[in-house]
Amino acid sequence: MDERTLEDLSRLKTELAEADRVLVGAGAGLSASAGLSYLDEGAFLLHFPEMYRLGYRCQYELVGMRDSDWTPGRKWAYWATHICYVRETVPSLPLYGKLLRLLEGKDWFVVTSNADRQFLRAGFDMDRVFEYQGNYDVLACSKRCTRHTWESLPALREVKAHIDHETFECPEEFIPRCPYCGEYAEIGFRPENHEEGFRRYADFVNSSADLRLCILELGVGFNTPGVIRWPFERFCRLIPRATLFRVNRGYKDGVGYKGYPQVPEDLGNRAYPLDLDAGEAVDWLLGEKT
Repeated sequence: MDERTLEDLSRLKTELAEADRVLVGAGAGLSASAGLSYLDEGAFLLHFPEMYRLGYRCQYELVGMRDSDWTPGRKWAYWATHICYVRETVPSLPLYGKLLRLLEGKDWFVVTSNADRQFLRAGFDMDRVFEYQGNYDVLACSKRCTRHTWESLPALREVKAHIDHETFECPEEFIPRCPYCGEYAEIGFRPENHEEGFRRYADFVNSSADLRLCILELGVGFNTPGVIRWPFERFCRLIPRATLFRVNRGYKDGVGYKGYPQVPEDLGNRAYPLDLDAGEAVDWLLGEKT
């Protein structure tokens, strides 16, 4: 770890100790650091052999696949396999428990784009966690005939049990449907929970306007920058005593620079990029890494 990174980590540690409040933004990089990476080809081959045989190499390739030309049977075969893996095969990941320890005794709020429910499983007070993009726990009507939702796992276990592993398709009769109108279901979120979560998030930020606010991003890139990244930069601009720390491992691939720990130049000495894995940063802040 270079001298500049150590200086910025020390500054972050001081801010966490002295700030009136802490606002945390958690992206896919946090779960990847914890052990649930959508770029892990080995895990993909192990848990999704049919998809590997079809030419896919990692779960990340399937982001947005609901807009693809897959049949409903294949979409549900994938969703059932994916969600049962995330919710029932992957355990509660220790890094989330460490983050909870780091926030102990502080006035905090978390915004996350992750749908894997790791915050719930680690024991976070979910009144202080806003799952901006919902989670995998409920199904909804794809035609929006009702705001009512229902638990996903019973239906997804049924789908998984009936997947044809040669074609990787779920038979039509086992595809989840809306119990009200009979149309296909989709992975959804409870609108009332989303509205209440957004209200709590807005209240936390608005009531921090005159406070010393430490803004901590962990593993947030550019998949959905409008969820965490851009709003957090805006909060740093608008709240006079806010400081932003952007923790995200940068790397290069065949396309170009990825990870994007950079911060906008106009934020000056109120924003700091930390080119680190989220787990490394949390361990250092807890005194478990030097």
